[in-house]
Amino acid sequence: MTSWRRFERQEATLEYWEIRQEGIRCFLRWGSDRTRGKASTTTLEDEERARRHAARKVDERLRKGFTEVDPPTDPAEAEAGTPVLDVIAGSVGPYAPTAPYLPVDGFDEVYRRAHSPDHPMGFHEYYVLREQGSSAVRFAVRAGSHQHETVAGFLEFLCSRRDLAFDGRSHHKVPLPSPVGSFDHALFCSPALGRACAAYPGAAARVATAFPVFDCEIGDEDAEVLVDARIHGHASLPCSDWGRSPYPAVDMRFDVRPSYYRPSPKFKVHRAADVQKLMDVLPKASSQSWLEVRSFRGETMRLEPDTSLSFADVLSFLVG
Repeated sequence: MTSWRRFERQEATLEYWEIRQEGIRCFLRWGSDRTRGKASTTTLEDEERARRHAARKVDERLRKGFTEVDPPTDPAEAEAGTPVLDVIAGSVGPYAPTAPYLPVDGFDEVYRRAHSPDHPMGFHEYYVLREQGSSAVRFAVRAGSHQHETVAGFLEFLCSRRDLAFDGRSHHKVPLPSPVGSFDHALFCSPALGRACAAYPGAAARVATAFPVFDCEIGDEDAEVLVDARIHGHASLPCSDWGRSPYPAVDMRFDVRPSYYRPSPKFKVHRAADVQKLMDVLPKASSQSWLEVRSFRGETMRLEPDTSLSFADVLSFLVG
């Protein structure tokens, strides 16, 4: 993991600004000695664009009078040798655990903790440890869809592949040898992509994510930026809901006028509801209007004002 760079400027208060570029992401933290700090993450299409973005941001701060200084000790470095669960158990603040992690019977180095299991928004959190607990793969299941047999089936699959998310690739979409509930595939995400432990900086770079998915929810050839948008963006998968129906990947580009949507010449991740809204106005749009939808298979469907397909037809195409 790359290190943070820190910049400071002394005016009425001591202002600080920090940046770290890792892969396709740029992480920012900023504030002053009198205010609570803030943070943001920007995800770019590839590493070269991320490097250029970080360089532009640094140049902006230098032009505004900031000076680079030695950064404070990063929690990830200070706790690098501490087992993942010890880092989480020793944390303080709103995300600090209130109950211990307990071993899961029948599985080696697997631990579970229940968060308000009787509440509608409660969930069960699982950690599959590796390397004597120095790293792990995490997943969570909403209490309302948690079934022990289903989870056990996924754990059997995951335990034999606990190293997969640490092989240097951002993600893997893997067919399940037998269904887990209604799911037929699993998605493994690197720590940077999954952001499983973003609330615990000392462990964040050592905890990957895995969860079951439907085939139609992640494209076989999806780049990291698309998977990031699918699991974290405005159309994100409800990945902890193991009782959900298929939530198909929806990539769309369009130029529909007039409409409330600004034309988008490039494929971007959208919700199925956005497709339906554009289809509702497309028959009355200008004759030059068009809409293209791309499925998880990479196949494209083009719709124009005189297209007779229904929204149900489009959903069938997306689900496959």
